[in-house]
Amino acid sequence: MSRSLHGAAIVAERLRSAGVDTLFGLPGVHNLALYQACHDVGLKIITNRHEQGAAYAADGMARATGRLGVALTTTGPGATNAITAIGEAWASHSPVMLIATDVPTSSRTKGVYRGGLHECIDQQAMFRPVVKQTFVCESVEQIASAIEEAIELALAAPQGPVYVEIPTDLLTANCDLSLTMPRVHISEAEPTPANWLQDCLDLLKVSKRPIVWVGGGGCDASSEIEALIDKLKAPVITTFHARNILPKGHPALIPVPPHEPVVARLIDQADLVLVIGSDLDGMMTQKWKMHLPKPRIAINVDGSDAVKNYAMDLVVVANSKIALAKLSAALPGRDRAWAPHGEAIEKEVFDELTSNSDTAESIQFLRSTASSLASDSIVFADMAVCGYWLSSYYSVSGPRFLHYPMGWGTLGFALPAAVGAAAVCKEPVVTFCGDGGALFALSELATIAQEKIPLTIVVVDDSGYGMLRFGREKDPRIGTELKSPDFTAVARAFGIEAECVEGVGDAYASALKRAVTARQPRLLHVKARLYPPRTTSPRWPLA
Repeated sequence: MSRSLHGAAIVAERLRSAGVDTLFGLPGVHNLALYQACHDVGLKIITNRHEQGAAYAADGMARATGRLGVALTTTGPGATNAITAIGEAWASHSPVMLIATDVPTSSRTKGVYRGGLHECIDQQAMFRPVVKQTFVCESVEQIASAIEEAIELALAAPQGPVYVEIPTDLLTANCDLSLTMPRVHISEAEPTPANWLQDCLDLLKVSKRPIVWVGGGGCDASSEIEALIDKLKAPVITTFHARNILPKGHPALIPVPPHEPVVARLIDQADLVLVIGSDLDGMMTQKWKMHLPKPRIAINVDGSDAVKNYAMDLVVVANSKIALAKLSAALPGRDRAWAPHGEAIEKEVFDELTSNSDTAESIQFLRSTASSLASDSIVFADMAVCGYWLSSYYSVSGPRFLHYPMGWGTLGFALPAAVGAAAVCKEPVVTFCGDGGALFALSELATIAQEKIPLTIVVVDDSGYGMLRFGREKDPRIGTELKSPDFTAVARAFGIEAECVEGVGDAYASALKRAVTARQPRLLHVKARLYPPRTTSPRWPLA
């Protein structure tokens, strides 16, 4: 059985059938038909104030929920404004779909710029380096399959963004379409090679001091990792994307980053490393200068990703949930752990940082923040000094409760990305920005106010690009000093309640708690200068 639908309705129905209920975007004359069609089938579209913000919001929703994030833009500059945010999603393996319009098919001449509104010679080409695949619809009949294939590809391991381009005239063109709404199916292949399990067991059984390194590819395998560790009794080191992969206080969880000397010494003592879902990137390994023990086992959905930075003795190409469930079931248990309790290592690190006059205030910031936020708060952190501390040292409820732009390191990520999470999540969402990064996306305060999104925005203001002041041989002020606005006045102008505090002590903690518990749009302007942690490249111990 079939019926006639126009192109925009096909897009809307395909998205709805895939479980999408909220989208982010900006309208334009080229994509208004898509807005109407989404409204007609009950999809909510949150109108951002910049296309980059829309794509970040889709990314933030995807990171917090594990679902597909969708952003809509119009043609030309509308699409290109989103490239940076899509690049961050690509580098961080976030499942985001960008649907952009193009000039009408009747107006295009291949390879020729004719001067039409928003026209590009080859719009999709600009996205190819930062997506898994581009899909360009040449006819209305191609729209359904393009949307279906793009959704499946975005969610298939390794996840990542996709780009779908639809000429504007196809959104209003009709075609016959089956009434049956196909369901997206993501298949999980069996791990390879065939003898992987026995090879893993053979290596693990002879190891006396194994360690486990978990990256973003292990985020959805928390229970499987915990079951494995209960048998293996190995310390667990995590990247920023996998923070708190084990419950807070778990004896095996090392809750501080590998950049800390005490953690580096622990790694040096190990005689095997099991790497789960990580490419061992330069930021986590101090530009690959960090020693990793041998033998090395990698479990990764992408075999080439597993070995591009460090050689491995065994690579298991598999979804981490599947492989770890099989591995823990077959692995004999150990009597006791060889490494100190994770909390003892954390205490050693925090005692040293607290006693250091440079970093003591930063530790106060972490403690004040922890005392003010609910345990289930979802935290977004920008590429700012406050964000560096949170991403590396702050404890959250689980691996989808802290988000940081570690893929590309895009300044201005945290505020709009948090909009996406706060729009759909029941947990409280708090975003931390520096005064520089906040100005990248301050217009999104209008979105927050209009949609009544219960987001708490914390702007830690040091009147400059604070990180860039550190480690400069000559004048650290050149290019780094900023004239900050009155952020509270700006927020109030949008109808958002705001408060300003000096420092990161009790006044900050009380103000933060008031803002978060209100469960309404709130902005907190914090005037403080924090010293950067060892996770920032100028302070790397191995630099």
